[in-house]
This record gives sequence, structure tokens and C-alpha cells, in this order.
Amino acid sequence: MLMKTLYDTQLLKWHSVKQKGFSLIELMVGLVIGLLMSLVVYNVLNVNEGRKRTTTSLNDINQAGSYTIYQLDKLVRSAGSGFTGGGDKVGADYAFGCRLDMALGGTQLIPATVAFPTPFNAVSATVRVAPVIIYDGAAGVGGDVIVTMSGNAGLGESPTSFSASPTVATLKLVNHAGVRANDVVLLADKPAASVSPCLVQQVASTFNPIAGGSNVGLGGSYYTATVNLRSVADFTTTSQVINLGQAPNLNMFAVGANNTLMKYDLMQNRQTTTTAANPNPSVYVDDVYQMHALYGVDTSPATSSLTWVAPTGTFSSATLLAGTLAAATSLKRIKAIKIGVVMRTALLERETVSATTLQLFGDTAAPVTVNLAPTTFRYRSFEAVIPLRNTLMLK
Repeated sequence: MLMKTLYDTQLLKWHSVKQKGFSLIELMVGLVIGLLMSLVVYNVLNVNEGRKRTTTSLNDINQAGSYTIYQLDKLVRSAGSGFTGGGDKVGADYAFGCRLDMALGGTQLIPATVAFPTPFNAVSATVRVAPVIIYDGAAGVGGDVIVTMSGNAGLGESPTSFSASPTVATLKLVNHAGVRANDVVLLADKPAASVSPCLVQQVASTFNPIAGGSNVGLGGSYYTATVNLRSVADFTTTSQVINLGQAPNLNMFAVGANNTLMKYDLMQNRQTTTTAANPNPSVYVDDVYQMHALYGVDTSPATSSLTWVAPTGTFSSATLLAGTLAAATSLKRIKAIKIGVVMRTALLERETVSATTLQLFGDTAAPVTVNLAPTTFRYRSFEAVIPLRNTLMLK
């Protein structure tokens, strides 16, 4: 009997051990708690990832905006170099506002025989020489088109006179100092009742200044004896030769599709199909939503007071590029420009994160209101005042 009692007691202990563990209710509670913790962790990670993407996109447009202003600043500051003139500034008197006649490889580039490609298609086919020109709203929803022009001769910034009338392939100069083989030159007449057309030509690769004499032979890709009915032989001893160097900068900038700032090189042929090797127009900066600009005009040469004016009315592109003496005088009065660019992130947010409008140039009498759409993107504005160093001394 004692043995049976001990056996039953031990069996009961074993049975009790087997009954230890979690009940179904406890397991369900644990699963619910674990699920809630997973949701909390996921939400934290999701919020953190969203903030990370937002911060990254903002950093991207901050860098792109700074880069845009930096690049435009370099081009605008040097605008007018080469054709503004030497100490007497005679270059500006001859070149400012003159119609540009230019060919490349025997094919006329300017005046353009077909419309410029988008977003530059609203720009006039006739291009006139000026350090900077703003085409108000010419890029449509992208804002303004800005044209900058400069030479890079370096060795000689003063115009050179003719010692005798040129022939179709030879320039006869009083001095060819600073002229090198393959330099691009601008032939300009002295303005009379209006500003005469200018002709772009190129010094031959065989030109040797050491050989002496005053003759400068013409040749190369930018040499064509007659462009747009304007011939080298039409110029006389009252004309001037302006050296633009071997790589002049004649560029247009505008915001095109996909929030991209585009550059069009006026010295190159239009590419009807984009090529990876040499597209024209080419992508300059991404994430640019709109670009606008104002002129800084010297309203009183005696006191050198600067007034910011919109590129409209008296300072519209059509008026400034009319080819008249009055228009050339207005071009000389432009001493700076103020550029404003609006950048947009590539990240589409779930909620509205921006206002519907943004104002540029609020500190001037010509503010520009930019409509922002959609407001589920984030926007940043950048502004810069850029002096035209080569026109500061012009009156």
C-alpha cells in the first residue's frame, strides 16, 4: 500500500510538470503586443525614411541652385569682354546692337534660317550683339530667356582699324598685335543713322604674325566671304576689327521640360536630333523650376545711381535690339542684372508642403510672382546681383 501511494504521488508530479506553459489567451496577448511593437517600429522607420528623403531632396536643390547662380555669375560678369572696347570704349560704339551675321562651315547660323529649338523658339531669329539680353517670359512657364555674349581674346581687347579696304579673304590692319591663327573676329562699321550689321569671320590657321606686314588671311570654319548678303569686301577703312578670341561665348539659357535649365550655343549648329556627343541645346542644371531676371540700369550717369527695371517697355528685348542709336545707348546703360531662380525638388510629397505662390525681387520696384504647382513639391528661391564688369565705365 505504501509503495502504491509513493507511485501515485510521483505520477502526479510528472503530470503537473507536463501541464506547465502558456495558455492560448496568453499567446494571443503576446502576439498582439508583438504586432503593435512591429507597427510602432515600422512607423518610426517610415517617418525617418520620409524625413531622410525630404532632407536629401532639399540638399539636392540647394546645391543645384547654388551651382546655377555660380555658373551664371561667371558668364554674366565676363559678358561684353572683347567687344566692349579698350580704353576709349570704341568697341561698344561699333558693336552694341549690331545685327550678327555668322556662318559655320559655309552654312548660315545667324540670322537663324529656322526657329530656335524649344525652349528658345520664342527668341528672334535675328541676333544682335549685347553683353546680356533678357527675353521676358520667352521660355513660357519656365520664365525668361537670358542671352550672354563675351569674347576671350585676352591678348588684345581693343578694336583694330583697317589700313586699307579688305578683300574677300584678307584683312589689312594697321596693327595685328594680339591676333593669332584661328581667332574669331567681328567686323563692324561705324554707326551712322543706325547700327550697321556685324560680320563674324575667322583668322586662317596659316596666319603667322612674325612674318610681318599688315595682312591677315581669313579661313577656317567661321570664314565665309558673304553671309546674309554681307561681304568682307563691304567694309572700309572706317570699319573696325574686334578680336573675340578662339572660343567666344554666345549662349542662351532657359528652363525647358522636366525642370531643366538648358543652354543653347549660338556658335554651333542646331542639332535636329539629340546626340550624346554634342547636343545643342544641352542640359545645364536639373531641378530648375523657373528663371527670371531684371536689369540694373544707370539712370543717372552723373551720380551712377542704379535702378532695377523689368525687361519690358523701354528695356524690352524688342526695343533694346531695334538696331537704332537710341537702343545702343540703352544697352550701354545696363550695368548689372539680378537673377532669380526657383528650384523644385524631385520628391513628390503625400501632403501639401508649399504655398501656391513665391515672390522674387521683393526688394525692388519690379517684383515677380511665381505660381507654384503642384504644391506637393518643395521649392526654394535663389537670387543674385551680378555686375557687368565690362560695361561699368561706359556712358
